[in-house]
Amino acid sequence: MYKHYSFFLILIFVISSCNRPAVFTDVKINSRYTISLPDYLQPCADLHKDASLQYQNTEKDVYAIVIDEKKKTMVNYDLNYNLDSYFNNIASQGFIESIKNGKVSIPGRETINGNKALVAEITGKIDQTDVFYKMGIIETPFTFYQILVWCRAENKEKYESDMMKIIESFKEMPLPKEELPEPKMNDSVKITLKY
Repeated sequence: MYKHYSFFLILIFVISSCNRPAVFTDVKINSRYTISLPDYLQPCADLHKDASLQYQNTEKDVYAIVIDEKKKTMVNYDLNYNLDSYFNNIASQGFIESIKNGKVSIPGRETINGNKALVAEITGKIDQTDVFYKMGIIETPFTFYQILVWCRAENKEKYESDMMKIIESFKEMPLPKEELPEPKMNDSVKITLKY
């Protein structure tokens, strides 16, 4: 009787631990931003060469990266984007080219911790595997951030709410004003000096 009872308790523990909600923890990256990640993701270094954050779980087949591009650097290269043009020309374009049958949904507009954001879904195939991405593009006065979280398409329902929690947890830390892009001088503005 005792053996059956302890087996039953172990079985309940195993089932409940499989179904327990993920515990999210804030991670600080380069004194620039924080983001909350579920406990099943671990740091890695080989997902994307330009990513400032890279986490994965190869058993669950779930991945997360953040790519940040400073506006000041972009302005120096005469790249003057707003949120929509950045999404259309930079963020989503790479997926259309790199994922087989890549499709990007019409993005939804959000405000994430006071910053304008676009959130879209991306589907397609990588190495014959159907994949599902959640992409958040966040514009702050200093930077454009691309937050990408993905899994196998068959696991979309299992991980989609966690993906949104990750994206919506993003917070840029206070940054020095020197990092703000300098406004471009408009050629039509004439300055009159008075002596």
